[in-house]
Amino acid sequence: MKLTMAKLAAAIQEGRGTGTGDAYQPWIAITRRTSSPHSNLNVGPVPYLKRLTHFLSRAERQFGLYLWWLGANDVREQYPLWPWPHLHPEAQIAPRAEARYHPGTQAIAEEAGITLHSYPGTRIAHVLTIDMIATVPQSMNPKRLIGISCKPKSIVEAGLPTDRDMERIELDRRYCVVGDIPFRLAHPEQLPPKLLVGLHAISPIERRATLMKIVHSEPYQKYVDLLQCTAYDRPAWIASKEAGARVGWSVPEEQRAFRIAIWHQHVDHDLSRGITTTRPLVTGGMALREKGRQKWFGEAT
Repeated sequence: MKLTMAKLAAAIQEGRGTGTGDAYQPWIAITRRTSSPHSNLNVGPVPYLKRLTHFLSRAERQFGLYLWWLGANDVREQYPLWPWPHLHPEAQIAPRAEARYHPGTQAIAEEAGITLHSYPGTRIAHVLTIDMIATVPQSMNPKRLIGISCKPKSIVEAGLPTDRDMERIELDRRYCVVGDIPFRLAHPEQLPPKLLVGLHAISPIERRATLMKIVHSEPYQKYVDLLQCTAYDRPAWIASKEAGARVGWSVPEEQRAFRIAIWHQHVDHDLSRGITTTRPLVTGGMALREKGRQKWFGEAT
């Protein structure tokens, strides 16, 4: 189907590429007609959100889950880099930024000497997307937004500056630099495989308000205290079962609390070493998460 200016305007009017949290609509939405011979398209839930996320590869989805675990307030996938001048991305999270404007990728591409292609059969500049824009707490980075491109390391190492993949990364980077948004180039395959498996296994697919209600409850606090006392010298499932029984929970309630506690690191466990509940927990998860926060969210690059 040929894109027209009217169709482009309609997509924008529908809210595609705007919003935050559950109200966000990615610019590229995966449908039955969407396919790719190079990656595994992923539509699925993540912690804290009711909406489904649309990632163009399994690696992107894994890295998005990792960002949620690190403590991102929001992760918006397939975020549009509008080619024309537009409100700065910060305007969607901070009212004080409503007067800030971004020149757009058309001007950036021209300055960089990179061709910004148009949609086939039209003169409409292509709306590029960056893989993710993460919103982080101000205590982690005062700039709040982090632009992230997820690309296999092999592509970057083999690429030449004039390769289209490299040009796309450069446009992502320049878009962020012009907007004073910290930029990160991620190679998700470099994350510890056991960490990714562990995050998928324990991620609590519930809304933030629901999780916070549990976390701040007196039974949960008591459960965490009990688990911390016993989970490092006996099998984790036994420690959790005993702690849940003392709180008065059913088995499903106890297992739910265990996942929440490990996900939030209320009980320290190094997920990069996997999670096997027939063995005691291993400390180091809190340090691992803090190191990740400094690397991906911190002010220093």
